[in-house]
Amino acid sequence: MSEVKNVAVIEIGGSHDECLLSQFFALKQRGCRVYFIGTEELWQRNTSFHALVDVFYSVKLAQGALADFLTMRRLNAYFESHNIRKVILNTAQGGHVRNLCLTAKKSTEFIGIIHTLRKFNGSFTQRVISKKIKKYFVLNDFFLTQIQTSAQQRITSFYPLRFPSFDTSPEERRSSKQITIIGGVENRRKDLAGSVGLMKQLVDADVHFVFLGKSDPNNEGVQQFKETLRENELLDHVNMYDHFVDEKEFDRMVKQSDFIWPLVHPETESAKEYFRNQIPGALNVALGYKIPLLVHADFIEEWLDLRHAASYRLETFRSDLEKALVNQGQLKSALEQAESYNPSFQEEKYLEFIFGKKVKK
Repeated sequence: MSEVKNVAVIEIGGSHDECLLSQFFALKQRGCRVYFIGTEELWQRNTSFHALVDVFYSVKLAQGALADFLTMRRLNAYFESHNIRKVILNTAQGGHVRNLCLTAKKSTEFIGIIHTLRKFNGSFTQRVISKKIKKYFVLNDFFLTQIQTSAQQRITSFYPLRFPSFDTSPEERRSSKQITIIGGVENRRKDLAGSVGLMKQLVDADVHFVFLGKSDPNNEGVQQFKETLRENELLDHVNMYDHFVDEKEFDRMVKQSDFIWPLVHPETESAKEYFRNQIPGALNVALGYKIPLLVHADFIEEWLDLRHAASYRLETFRSDLEKALVNQGQLKSALEQAESYNPSFQEEKYLEFIFGKKVKK
């Protein structure tokens, strides 16, 4: 019987929850003892993690530079005392990760996930981190073509496609067609201004739009967006949540979606990062749930993973969507049949990269 491997997965920034379940599942399939180091808030809001994690270690930061540095040093001592020789950083960037790397033992291997491609392009902090981390994951094959690596670095792609699934019956829809926007209302990540004109084209159609994330009712941007919807007689066509969307509700709403809409458009603030330096969260949700994406045609021309998405142009949005709805079943079937979008396929790749050999069946 092979020795049980102690492996730690770290998310001290309190974000990128969507990348964790696939990792925990894969490591448990490998027979590892899984330690999760993260914030209490992240742990409590993701109950699906609990059955897959052997030990949860709570970390609290933002206590001051020196206190945070000492917290990172204690973490490395914890790895040493628990015989943890592999540490996977769910977000391998930023000052806290730098301090963790600076105080790490040579005998402990660090492997990291990079979410923002520009971290490879001139970031001094990342260069310090990369003295310790020699193996990185990026979240899309497209990014592998955009990175120049050193001889000491290995980089591969990994798609975390496993999401919590619940045996729930969809409630009766407010409309026959649902287009879901992952996340709440926010200007930086979504082209809200552009979306209003597009939704306006469908005001007489049987289509409903859902922002699947918290849209803080006290936020000025959310208030302005609601007012714009009201002025355009769209309030009855758009659903928002004023609270955190739990796992069960998220699962239910995604499953009853016809399309997932990243709401990213060329030449807008939304495109400065997405489809350029990082993936929108909508991408892996769509691939994991096998719900087709609705994406601007410019991005589809560059991204192989959008070959099963429905494309549109701003000026022909209504007719493009009508065509997409006719073809929705075919697009969904193509996603279901694609081997590379099978969570098990991606998790095996993940394990091979970490442990250096194919997992025996």
